[in-house]
Amino acid sequence: LERMLHERNSWTSANYSTFWGKTLDEGFSYRLGTLLPEKSVKNMNEILIEMSNFLPESFDARERWPSFIHPVRDQGDCASSWAFSTTAVSADRLAIQSGGKFYNPLSVQQLLSCNQARQRGCNGGYLDRAWWYIRKFGVVSDECYTYTSGKTNQPGECHIPRTAYLDGEIRCPSGSTDNRVYKMTPPYRISTNVIINNVFVATFLVHEDFFMYKSGVYQHLPYASDKGPAYARSGYHSVRILG
Repeated sequence: LERMLHERNSWTSANYSTFWGKTLDEGFSYRLGTLLPEKSVKNMNEILIEMSNFLPESFDARERWPSFIHPVRDQGDCASSWAFSTTAVSADRLAIQSGGKFYNPLSVQQLLSCNQARQRGCNGGYLDRAWWYIRKFGVVSDECYTYTSGKTNQPGECHIPRTAYLDGEIRCPSGSTDNRVYKMTPPYRISTNVIINNVFVATFLVHEDFFMYKSGVYQHLPYASDKGPAYARSGYHSVRILG
């Protein structure tokens, strides 16, 4: 950290008290959480769009829709970036598309507890399977199904089984009476105009130095490689892109 603070790089660093007393292994085990797509997903064709005629110089969803973009949430000690990023983007899109009529933060816990088919809960998950669940079944609000895995480091038991959708008897584990279900189509089912004026999920490779990132354009600085492989680690993390 001291070396980063004194050298000029493309990004600035900070010593976060949140990570004091924690090991690098704990950071990679609990604070990331996205598994690389399987071969079938990687082999999907790209959607090519000509955007040179209408691509703006800059765009920030927080400036365009200041009342519709949800605040950043803390995933705690659960490798659940796959669930946080997809529900955050879904909640923002619902708010934008409904003109603010639907603004509720969506339930990360439901994805963790109920979308467990070939997922790993607090040990990571696949984005495509999270999107499939949100499109197929939908999720309730965070008020209805509150996030607890950040403290327990466990996905927990599913309290809204798939049969509840068929029976029409969805009950909120929290006791809330608002049991509305929110669905969102996959990110590729949107118009060209929305592609450049919306929020998205992105997955990127995180190295050990990213836990000290504060601002700027992140690029890996291989300072830790001098100390050996135990200090030079990497893993995948998913985030919401606002502009």
